[in-house]
Amino acid sequence: MKKRLNPNLSKIHRSYTVEDVAELYGVHKRTVRNWIRSGLPVIDDIRPLLILGTDLRLFIRQQRKGNKRKCKPSELYCLRCRAPRKPNPETAKFVQEVGGIGRVFALCSACGSKVNKYFSWRRLDAIRSELLVESTVSTKTHKYEG
Repeated sequence: MKKRLNPNLSKIHRSYTVEDVAELYGVHKRTVRNWIRSGLPVIDDIRPLLILGTDLRLFIRQQRKGNKRKCKPSELYCLRCRAPRKPNPETAKFVQEVGGIGRVFALCSACGSKVNKYFSWRRLDAIRSELLVESTVSTKTHKYEG
């Protein structure tokens, strides 16, 4: 499983060696060297390689932003497919949760696994019109008859 790295761990006024970065983020030194090959800037090519804290922070933020997948109002995120997918319309259900949050869950139309999406109650009408969702009572687990 991929770690979600916190870009704010690196201090912007500090320089880091490859080993320092690996220890700071709990990754292997080879991972940091792969980051350098894929675009993480270094101060110069003289050993030990030094990485500015500001460059490291920006690189990790860009990596995290690049991994995000934006869902359209009619799509839910499928964890198995790792992509936004249209849900199977017969299985879509809506649960109102506390704090102004709602959740739509259904089965993925591509692979059949569970998909879900959290959203604000204010967007309920838009979600319902796109997905034709029926409301249900909030429970810990939701089983699908198939």
